[in-house]
Amino acid sequence: MSGALVSLLLAYALGCVSFAALVARLRGIDIRAQGSGNPGATNIGRVLGKGWGLAVLLLDVAKGLVPVLVMTAPVAELVGHGLPGWLVDPDGRALVAAAAVLGHIYPVTSAFRGGKGVATLLGASFGLDPLLALAAVVAHLLIRKFTGYVSLASVVLVWLLPVLQLVGRGLGWDGRFLDGTVVLAGLALVITLRHRDNFRRIRAGTEDKYDESNEEAQARTV
Repeated sequence: MSGALVSLLLAYALGCVSFAALVARLRGIDIRAQGSGNPGATNIGRVLGKGWGLAVLLLDVAKGLVPVLVMTAPVAELVGHGLPGWLVDPDGRALVAAAAVLGHIYPVTSAFRGGKGVATLLGASFGLDPLLALAAVVAHLLIRKFTGYVSLASVVLVWLLPVLQLVGRGLGWDGRFLDGTVVLAGLALVITLRHRDNFRRIRAGTEDKYDESNEEAQARTV
């Protein structure tokens, strides 16, 4: 039990690291006082340029992926003591993923005011099931292209992870497709709530649309 707790705390601690805030600080600015105020890759891209935005995006993805790949063994022992597979996968990876994502969204180091968690969950999902994550990314890109709303595409992405698990289970693609679905659905719900202001702006017709030629129009969406 103690080993599992340490692993989950380490995953949460890594999630708490705000690479957006660190990069901005190195450049002498407070990212929470710039652009949308969101400490994420999109806002960094607007304020400091696409290169810095891409760097922060990759780092946020990595802090979801790395814990899932290297911190699961003690958590698997916890799962083996009675937690059902429909709640978490037998390897305990879903719980580690949740710890990292919640660290990004609710970092104790920033008064529990963090980013929206999409990139970190995406990284974790590549550790859980790369093909599932890739399918969700393709859907995200298509929705972003045809609607122009990065926020909408991001929320669809996070919900596709548990939904595709359920579909795959129903079609018999993989006997373990259902593993961890409840955890992924819970994270998708939290991330959806983090985007509620975006959906208000979509309904009002004031949400910025994605435009590769206009970085300023992207700052409030992720």
